[in-house]
Amino acid sequence: MDSTANPVRVELFVRSLCPEDGTQQQHYVIDRLQALADAGRIADLSILIWGRRIEPRLAQRTAEGRRLLERLSTFEQWERNSDASLAAFDWQHPVTNMASDESVNVITLPTLALAEYVDGDLQHVAPCTRDGTVYRVVDRVTNLADTADVADEIADERTVVQ
Repeated sequence: MDSTANPVRVELFVRSLCPEDGTQQQHYVIDRLQALADAGRIADLSILIWGRRIEPRLAQRTAEGRRLLERLSTFEQWERNSDASLAAFDWQHPVTNMASDESVNVITLPTLALAEYVDGDLQHVAPCTRDGTVYRVVDRVTNLADTADVADEIADERTVVQ
């Protein structure tokens, strides 16, 4: 399938050094998304590594940190606009440095997160909750595969009819 038929761009955020059960899920999701990308069912796939937490003041000091904060800001905007909850992202909470006794605000990041873009616009972020339904990253990957299958069927029908 031509990726222009399904102009979905996907960003997958993967926590480094997570527990074994999380690592297995990460590998599963990465394999599924890479298969969709290789088959042309998604236009572009980016896999980004992040840690467990990010301290915004420190992150502002690096290009990578600024990019991640920009992404997180986009996710927060999507959350407000879509009436969804991104509770898996613990947006701002204080953590006390035991050595200095200083308190800083950090953002705790989920083990896996997925952002779907269509024509450059953010369409979905997982994990999220919307209308009482929890959408996990695995659910969204399955949805992407199913959507690609439907697009293939429609393209095949058009080919037969023409």
